[in-house]
Amino acid sequence: MNFDALLLGAKKVRASDIHLMEDQAPFFRINGDLKKVEIPPINHKEIHEILHRMMPHHLLRELESQRGCDFSYQLGNDLRFRCVAYYSMGKLGIVMRLIPMKIPTIEELQLPDVLKTIARNPRGMILLTGMTGSGKSTTLAAMLDYVNEIEASRIITIEDPIEYVYVNKKSVISQREVGKDVPDFNVALRQAMRMDPDIILVGEMRDCETIRVAIKAAETGHLVMSTLHTTSAVHTVQRIIGYFPENEHDLLREQLSLNLKASITQRLVKRADGTGRIAAMEIMVVNSTIAKLIRENRIPDIFSVIKGRDDGMRTFDQALADLVRDNIITFDEGAAYCEDFFAYKRFVAGIMSTGDKGAIIA
Repeated sequence: MNFDALLLGAKKVRASDIHLMEDQAPFFRINGDLKKVEIPPINHKEIHEILHRMMPHHLLRELESQRGCDFSYQLGNDLRFRCVAYYSMGKLGIVMRLIPMKIPTIEELQLPDVLKTIARNPRGMILLTGMTGSGKSTTLAAMLDYVNEIEASRIITIEDPIEYVYVNKKSVISQREVGKDVPDFNVALRQAMRMDPDIILVGEMRDCETIRVAIKAAETGHLVMSTLHTTSAVHTVQRIIGYFPENEHDLLREQLSLNLKASITQRLVKRADGTGRIAAMEIMVVNSTIAKLIRENRIPDIFSVIKGRDDGMRTFDQALADLVRDNIITFDEGAAYCEDFFAYKRFVAGIMSTGDKGAIIA
């Protein structure tokens, strides 16, 4: 098998992911759908040769001991991938996600302009959330590179592995990879706070200790950007608090009310013209009303405030309706992903019920 040709072919057909499995033909994910590549199955020898080509010895040892391993791989100056090697029923598999060499802009991704305002927060915490494969890393990269274009900031990224590679523009950027440059996120975050940062990007907040240090960084005047695998702003706030013992919940709510600046939850939906996918986003900007709801543990009421669309906020169904009205996605595509079909249908028609306008929170 010509491995380089396979990777270049994935780029040519605009695949987002490549799936390689021992004794099976490869698959590409194109516009969200898996497509079989019509070549012979990859045999045991070939997949081992591929792994030895892509992975240094210490990662090969990790794969054998942990039965799974994350890493990045670059083919010349053309292609970069975020990879996972794993075992399934005793056989090897690899998933490779294509990472553009050029970081796309907010405009190129057709994301809401409010993301620029959010990215320019001088301090606090900004969270990008969504399921695996929803484009969180790409949105974060676009926001961070926007800051890089316009501000002289000291930016430190902590990633596992490094995905997008930044070029210093107005900002000075250091990228640190967990396992290569630093042992774990928690240690890296503590070290980053002593490296004169303005902005710290944490690839993922995986445990309460990392979240605790991230909140401390936000409290001490830094802007922290990170991701979580949550499906809404309400779920995000609840998940963060739920990481901690119950006797700390009051403190966590107070800290989040003061330091959380925005939560952006996204899902990828297919474009109507068949050229790929676009992010539909629920956007919560923490204004004084939402901060009060967090402090008072009235977290489910946050959704009503988001519906009011103040400060650039929108629910996921409102975001889908906006994309339909702009002829970017079809009505049926939005209907397949919406959370409340009748509300979504009203938003597409431009009809707002009293409940859709958002509650006035006392």
